[in-house]
Amino acid sequence: MSDISTTANNLRQSAFIKILIIGFLMLMLLIPLGLVGTVNYDRQERYQSVLYELGNLWGRSQELVGPVLTIPYQRFWTDDKDKLHTETYYAHFLPENLHISGEILPEKRYRSIFEVVVYRVNLTIEGEFKQPSFDFFNISDEQILWQEAKLAIGISDTRGIRDNLTLDWDQQPLEFLSGSNSQLVDKGLHVRLPHLQNNDQSNHQFKFQLSLNGSDYLSFAPVGKQTLVDLTSTWQDPSFSGAFLPIERKISKDGFQAHWQVSHLGRSYPQYWNTEQQNYINLSEENFNVNLLLPVDFYQKVERSIKYGILFILLTFTTFFLFEIFNPIRIHPLQYLMVGAALCIFYLLLLSISEQLNFSLAYLIASVATISLITSYGRYVLASQRRAFIMGAALVALYVYLYVLLHLQDYALLFGAIGLFSILALIMYITRHVDWYSLNMNIAINTRNTPSPTTSTTPE
Repeated sequence: MSDISTTANNLRQSAFIKILIIGFLMLMLLIPLGLVGTVNYDRQERYQSVLYELGNLWGRSQELVGPVLTIPYQRFWTDDKDKLHTETYYAHFLPENLHISGEILPEKRYRSIFEVVVYRVNLTIEGEFKQPSFDFFNISDEQILWQEAKLAIGISDTRGIRDNLTLDWDQQPLEFLSGSNSQLVDKGLHVRLPHLQNNDQSNHQFKFQLSLNGSDYLSFAPVGKQTLVDLTSTWQDPSFSGAFLPIERKISKDGFQAHWQVSHLGRSYPQYWNTEQQNYINLSEENFNVNLLLPVDFYQKVERSIKYGILFILLTFTTFFLFEIFNPIRIHPLQYLMVGAALCIFYLLLLSISEQLNFSLAYLIASVATISLITSYGRYVLASQRRAFIMGAALVALYVYLYVLLHLQDYALLFGAIGLFSILALIMYITRHVDWYSLNMNIAINTRNTPSPTTSTTPE
């Protein structure tokens, strides 16, 4: 019986067994870390659903394509029975120059705890078309259906149109009709141009005003041989993306101004083509955008911080284990587990508070709460105020390190690698004189001569 008791006592005091137990606890704590990550993902999905819901009510992301001039023509052929057949094709022409200018008026809307930005935009769209020529297609004038010519513009969400639209075509007002009536764009408007004739020699001027409701982003297709876009807004945090960036932009506390200039040489589709030779061209594949989304990046920061969760648990447990090595104290695995649970709850606090306050303030509140809890608990676990203070200082350093790491983009990997190397070097330096072979005996002697901290009621 005495031999069994001695063996059990040796196992409890074995450093190797303790390390295995700590490793097992760390693996267990990956479960709550994963659950917090799932909660973060669900909240992101909820935010996206709110964006989509308000977009349905107000207006979704707006993509403007065109205008495109389309003129049908016919081909005639006879079969082997001398029966005449007629097939209709379409020739598409893009404008020589296109100039879009306007102002974006952002508005903030709220749904539950979420804040969403929508916008109203007033645009002036003008430019000119060259007189369409079918010489390139080898088509005679008798085959061309001039009276069925039309001008189409693509608008991704036509529900956002606020006013009736009138096209000024060569100083002649023409009313837009619903539906794009074109194979090139799914949604939009069109105008019939029955007076377009082959004997026209001059270029055709066009101009119209467009007022739209939208959300998320505003996008343009560079359909002009020379496309110019000038936008102004009071929004202070725009994001420019897509195939082309503005050549000039000015962002200040009063808003932004942006200017795009795109040549037809920078895009993949031609200035004119027909469906006989090229059936489909995607005019939206090289759009450029301005994004008015709120900078809600705390979900990504929480997700990145969770990835460092196992590292925080490892370093915190290592600190507690070092206190066991160099001091006559013993820490129960359950106490390790409770400290690990506090570290996991930090991420849940960070997520929930970030949805109410800005990320930096939320990080400060969550980290102070976690450090205070572990430090207070450490006074009793470590049986010393001085040790608890050292533990708290180590946690402060870790959370400051994580905060800096989360705000680095280009140098995050470098900073992280240097930090891990420094921590490992510090641990190796502290334990350089530890005799790991006789460590079990030292722990056993210390624990025999020193009362367990669990029996002490008053810490140092």
